[in-house]
Amino acid sequence: MFAQLIALVSAASIVSTVCAHGVISSPPRRLPGPAFEAACGSQIYSIVSSDQYGNQQQEEQNINSETTSACELYLCKGLEYADNTNNVQQFTANQVVPIQIDLRAPHTGVANVSVVATASNSVIAGPLISFDPAYSTSTAIPANQTSFSVTIPNLNGQCATAGECVLQWWWDARSIDQTYMSCVDFTQ
Repeated sequence: MFAQLIALVSAASIVSTVCAHGVISSPPRRLPGPAFEAACGSQIYSIVSSDQYGNQQQEEQNINSETTSACELYLCKGLEYADNTNNVQQFTANQVVPIQIDLRAPHTGVANVSVVATASNSVIAGPLISFDPAYSTSTAIPANQTSFSVTIPNLNGQCATAGECVLQWWWDARSIDQTYMSCVDFTQ
């Protein structure tokens, strides 16, 4: 019995490692909370809360009757500004912002960091940095793909109010149809 329990725990550990992929670890990124659960439903909330490193397609596969039109999975994986008001950063024009990516499982693709206007979910500056290929499975991942800096441009008042803009790290691995994103709320 004990050996079977150890085997199950080991298998669960392997599965959780395989399911985890990548997020911004610094500066503080959007995290799931009650507003996210209200918009996207308890099933999607449970998935993201248990594995914030997962891909957006996993969320899409779990859309159900609890998922509302306010759940914008293509904007910060649906994570809500309302849950993250204490994480808003203040960036000035030409400020160099260091970014750390916590990568748990690579998948070859492309990646970039851009400034996104949340009202329209459109890129208003960037990409500020891009990688192609990104997070390759066939070569060593360069250190500058997990620890790098971006320079914040002058956004001419477009991001003056908290919640209007995010700094978004976006990574797309088309060969396996998986997209990962993390967002940092900021003002300028």
